[in-house]
This record gives sequence, structure tokens and C-alpha cells, in this order.
Amino acid sequence: MATTGEVEDAVTGEQCMDGAALGHAGLGGRGEQGMAMAGELEEGAAADHSMAAVDISASPQWEEAHSVLSMGAFGSGEDPLLQGHDGHGYGQPVGSSSISFSTPTKKPYIPPTYSPFKPICADEMKPVVGMSFDNIDDVEKFYKAYAYDGGFEVRVGSRNLSLDGQITNKRFLCSRNGFNKSKDNETDEPSKKKKKRVVKRCGCDAHIYVKLGADKKYYISSMVEEHNHALASPSKTPFLHSNRSVSQRAKNTLFTCHKASIGTSLAYRLLQVTDGGFNTIGCTKRDFQNYYPGLREKIKNADAQLFIAQLERKKEANSAFFYDFIVDEEGKLVYVFWADATSRKNYSHFGDLVSFDATYSTNQYGMKFTPFTGVNHHTQSVFFGAGFLLNEKIESYEWLFKTFLSAMGGKAPSLIVTDEDASMKVAIASIFPKTVHWLCMWHILEKVSEKVGHATSNQEEFWPLLNACVWGSENEDEFETRWNAFIAKYALERNEWMANRYAIRESWVPAYLKHIPLSGILRTTSRSESANSFFKRFIHRKLSLVEFWLRFDTALECQRQEELKEDHVSLHTTPQWITPWPMEKQGSILYTRNVFKRFQTEVIAARDRCSVVSITPFESIKMVFINDESKRDRVVRWCTTSIFGNCSCMLFETMGIPCRHIISVARGEKLHKLPEAYILKRFQKRCKRDHVYDEEGNLLDEKPIDVDELEKRKKIDTVRNKVEDLIQHAKSSKEGMDFLVSSVMNIEASLGSIIPNIVQTRQQEYEGFIGCQIPEKIEIHPPTNVRSKGGCKRIKKAKELPKPRKRKNVKQDPPAQ
Repeated sequence: MATTGEVEDAVTGEQCMDGAALGHAGLGGRGEQGMAMAGELEEGAAADHSMAAVDISASPQWEEAHSVLSMGAFGSGEDPLLQGHDGHGYGQPVGSSSISFSTPTKKPYIPPTYSPFKPICADEMKPVVGMSFDNIDDVEKFYKAYAYDGGFEVRVGSRNLSLDGQITNKRFLCSRNGFNKSKDNETDEPSKKKKKRVVKRCGCDAHIYVKLGADKKYYISSMVEEHNHALASPSKTPFLHSNRSVSQRAKNTLFTCHKASIGTSLAYRLLQVTDGGFNTIGCTKRDFQNYYPGLREKIKNADAQLFIAQLERKKEANSAFFYDFIVDEEGKLVYVFWADATSRKNYSHFGDLVSFDATYSTNQYGMKFTPFTGVNHHTQSVFFGAGFLLNEKIESYEWLFKTFLSAMGGKAPSLIVTDEDASMKVAIASIFPKTVHWLCMWHILEKVSEKVGHATSNQEEFWPLLNACVWGSENEDEFETRWNAFIAKYALERNEWMANRYAIRESWVPAYLKHIPLSGILRTTSRSESANSFFKRFIHRKLSLVEFWLRFDTALECQRQEELKEDHVSLHTTPQWITPWPMEKQGSILYTRNVFKRFQTEVIAARDRCSVVSITPFESIKMVFINDESKRDRVVRWCTTSIFGNCSCMLFETMGIPCRHIISVARGEKLHKLPEAYILKRFQKRCKRDHVYDEEGNLLDEKPIDVDELEKRKKIDTVRNKVEDLIQHAKSSKEGMDFLVSSVMNIEASLGSIIPNIVQTRQQEYEGFIGCQIPEKIEIHPPTNVRSKGGCKRIKKAKELPKPRKRKNVKQDPPAQ
């Protein structure tokens, strides 16, 4: 039998030598003879797998082999497992000897260089002949638990079934039972790289054999406890394959993290921290990574149909949810659009201004994600709806805009901002004929350097003059005068691109759009790009449609949470007043916090910078000239009858906030408060309090979750928080933790008598995560061969690019003469 030292080394994992190494190291120079003996012993072991363990040290073959190996073959009397120890337990042969062996009969195979190793664990964990179990699953759980403590892996062996399909007997083996099959028949192909696999099996015969008794219980009929290989130490047992599994808690953590766009590696690290180390997770990082990709494989062909099913589920939960889609003749998804009740309600309040962008891919099919974005009462970006397009043709945009118009009750926006796209331009003119189509200034100005040449654009006054022309011109005549001077200064008269930009100046220069209400709020597609940047934190381009939806839902909830936060701050806090003027107090009461900050800036400027230069009365009209310490005086045309005025700066018309000049005139008219016409509803704290209905009479508001579902979530949160509190309370005491564990186990037993514990399949787990069943019959297929113009990222200006590093002067050798 094994010596005490050998058993200790085996438990700590310091010795490791399989049966395949016998022919090369175990017999010191007589490798072929040793391998022949190994094969003969294996045949003898196969003759009777149910034989109990025997004392191998009493075998004459064992004594002869051990004597030769310890005295002659290795040239010393030391144990060959300890001589030349290299951390893997391999002894190095240094001599040879001629030995003859007789073939033992009906003996379990054990390498001649090894004593058997017994697992060391508590007695109650050890299997014994005659032990009974209620079912075969209990047998497997028990033996795996024993294997985990003992330091080896379990493999399920053969079984027999009765006529009614019941298991009558079954064998559970050590995973190193038998030998790896050789692949001599395979031809080596140098062009193909073969993965080198380790040899794990070494003919270990440790096992238990169970039979079904007359009382329908399973009994251990025979067993072999001893192993012929080293056993894993406690620190290595988490790496044993049969003892690893992704627990339900780990699965829930993984799914929750993916909804929050936290990757698998970070989710595993989170488990490592919360569970107190890698050993307590129950699986390796690779196991964790292998579990989630199964979802994509399961939904591979049903992805589009599951995505539409998610939209339909939303529709069933709230009839105000809107969606529509189109498939081609092959049943492949081509277009889809959706807008929930909150989005439609937001559009009814803030839909006068819309930013539209189609340069963002968020899925593995390359379909274009096309969000409609606006500005809410906190000047935050707000989501109106979105779609996926297979391509960027005119008919694709026309379908999308028609569907958007239908979702919003036929109300078209006053202004829509997009990038320069010919297909988009035609579609907007067709579907939104009365809507002003504004081209993104940022995209146009970013192309200037490329179109005029960097030598020209890098001149010192180039950009200040161009910005003054585009941004600083307050009327059309002023812009044209500055533009012509700019073109002449830099000799750009023959530049075709600049000439084309001038030809379409009415669609991108602010001076031509000041007559459009609130046009100053939305001059570029930066709102869409900001929304895209926000969504990128949750979504990436390799997602399936189902994964996109789960993450998109989370991202949209985060965006709306920010709006609720601003609502709370605006309604339940009072900003600090700078002046004693009642107008400032009025603004703090009515305006949201962010809008009030801008209004307060104008109030302070009216007090500190504005002075009336002259007043010219015309019956019920006053022309008030005001100097505000800027380069030009402003003129306020004030009507004493309607108590309302317009300023030449047009801040109120373009931004929706009364300017400093109007505030000065109103104070001059002895008005303590601003007329209500200056307080636009879209910027008030309570602008969304009114109920809004769609054409079908559905209330455009998010319905609360089902009462039963909400109650269940509250109870789950209560239990989680209470268990965490109990753990924190008991963890400082061993008695407290023992009591807590026993109490939880009692709860589990009692709960099992109320609700049977049903083990879910992998597919059922995936369906629980995505929220709907994976269909067997697929009618809507994912798109293929998607062609698009591609996404674009913000182009950095020359001044934003990293400066080239200066090279140090390097002495060069003089050229050869």
C-alpha cells in the first residue's frame, strides 16, 4: 500500500505520472517490455470491473518491479518518484535492466511504479458497499461531491435499462479510467496545424457500481476506492471538469451584466469579488465564456422573428406601443420601426424639432439604426422612435418617414436636421413637404479643409473669417457680403465645392433660418450624434437583433432616468436668485432648472450691461434702442397694446428665451413679470402634465408593470436585501453562520414540499433571459447581404490631431567617397 509520504504528496498534487509513461520511464530502458506488460494488465483489469481493491504490495510482480526500480534501474535506493523531482513527479531513468514478468489474471491495473492513492475526506462523504439512494441523480451528486473532496473527476459509465426504460444498473468512473485511443491511421499533413492534446487517461479503475433494488432504490453493489494516479490538492479541485458548473446565480449575474452591456470577462470578475475568490464561483472563466455564446447559436436563424416577437410583446402590454415592419419575398426582414408610448408622448410635446441620423450600425447584419431625436424641456436629447433599414435607397427612407408620420398621428415636424444625403433629401421632400430640411452645419464645415486644401485652410485668419461669416451674420445681406469677401480673399471663385455650398446656403446658414421658430436650438445633427454616442456605451455592432433590443431597452431606461432626475431637481429645489427682480423669481418658478440658468444669464446682463440709448414712439409701437456693451446697438419693437415686443437679436425667436434687451424694455414699462407669451410651454416644469391620446384613443403613457409582477419584484428585492443583511450580521461568528446555513437548508427542504424543483433546460434558460419562446417554425428570417454606405465617425480637426514628435538630431556617417 502507499506510504504516508506518498499519500501526502498525492493529495497536494505534487506527484503526477500516468500509465502511458510507464513504458519509457517506469522500467528504465525496457520500454517495449513495460508497455507490453501494461497492455496485458489492462486486459486483466477489463475482465472483471466489479472486483474490490486488493493489496498490490503483496503481489510478487509488484515486489519484483519495485525492487528493480528502486535498487537497480535507477542506480540508487531512493524512491524513483522523489529522485529528480521536477514539480511534475516524473523520475528520470538512468540505467537499464532485463526483467521478465508474468501476466496477472483478474487484477486491477496499477502502474508498477505507483502505490494506489486513496482520497482523503470525511467518513460521511465516502461511498461504501450497500449504501442506498432514492434515485440515480442522487447517486451522481453524491459521487461527484465525494470526488470533489477527494481530488478527482467523475465520468459516467455504462448503464442497463429495463423494458419500461428504467435504469437497472449504472457505473460511475474516475475520469482517468481506460486509455486514450491512438490515431496511427491518420496521415500527417504539414499544411494543417494540429492541436496538441494532453493524455489524461491512465487506466485508473476507481469507480462505484450501483444496482436497482426491489424497493426501487439504488444500492452500491461494488466499488474500487484506490486510484493509480496523484489526486488534486484542495487548491486545484476547482479546475476538475466534472466538478465545474455554471450556477444559477452565475447565470443570473451573466444575463444581468449583458443587459447592462457589461461583458463576460467583467461579469466573471464581478463574481470573483462578490463570491470571495475564484474557488467559490464553481466554474472557470472559460466555462463562463462558453455558456453565453450558446444563446446566439440557439437564436441564429430565429433572430429576426424573436425581435419582432419582442415588439409584439410590448404591444400586448401597452396598446399605445407602435411598430411596423416589412419582409421581402423570401421572408427576410427589410425594414422595421418602433416607438413606445413615452416616445410618442414626447413627440407631441417636443416634436417641432427633429434630428435624424442614419450613420450608425448596431447589429451583426449591418442594418442601419435610424433614431429620431429631439430636445426636451431640460434641453436634453429625447428619443422619438427608431428603425432598422436594410439599405439607404430612396424607397427605404420614404417607408421609414411614412411609418414615423403614422406613429405620430400625422403631425410632421417644423424642422428636421440631417446630413447631406441625396436619398434622404428626396424622401423628406416627398413625405414632409412643409417641413424645413436643414443640413448639418458641422458636417459641411468639417469638409472645408479637404475641399479648399490644407495650405489655404491653415492660414491664420481663415477660420476666424469663415466662422464670422457663417455664425456671426445676422441677416442674409450681411452673410452674402462677408461670403463674397471671404471667397475673394482666398481666391476660391473657381472652387466648385464652395460654389455648390453657396448655392444651397438657405439650407445650412443660420441667417436664412431665423424666421423658423426655435431654429437656434437644433442647428446640427449633434443631437443625433450625442444620442448615438450615448447608445454606444450600451450597444456595439456585433450584436444580434435580440441582444440589441435587450441592451437598447436598458439604455433607453437610463436616458429617461436622467430626465426624471432633472424633473425632480426642478420641481423640488429652488435656484439661488441673483437680483431682487420679480422677473427672475417668476422664471425660477416656471422654467426648468437648465432653462432658468440661461434665462438668469439674460436677467443679469439686463441689469449690468444694458442701457437705453433712445426711444422713438409710433402710436402703439415704441422703437427702443439699447446698448449692451457689444459692437452694435439692438432695437426692440415694443407694442404697448399687446404688451409684447421683438428684438433685432432674435434670441427669443431662435432659442425661445427672452433676451436681455426685451427684459430691459419690460422693466422700463414698469412690468414686474414677463408676459405669458414669453414663457414657452415646452420649457416649463409641468409641460408634460397634460394627458395625450393617439388616434385610436390610447393614452400615450407608459403603463405600470402588472400588479402581480410588481408585487413579485418587491418580494424578491425584500428577500435579497434581508439575506444580505443576515449574512453581514452572522459572518463575524462561526455559530451564527452555522445557524444561518442550517436555517436556509431547512427553508429549502420546506419549499421543496410546496413547489417541486424543476431543472430547466439550456433553451428554457435562454428563453427566460430574452423574455419569449424560441420558435420552431421560422417565418421571419434575418437579413443577408446588407449593403450600406457605412457609418461615419467625427473627423478630428487639424488642431486636435497629435503633433508629430520632433526627432533628435542623429549624426549620420559621411557618404563613402
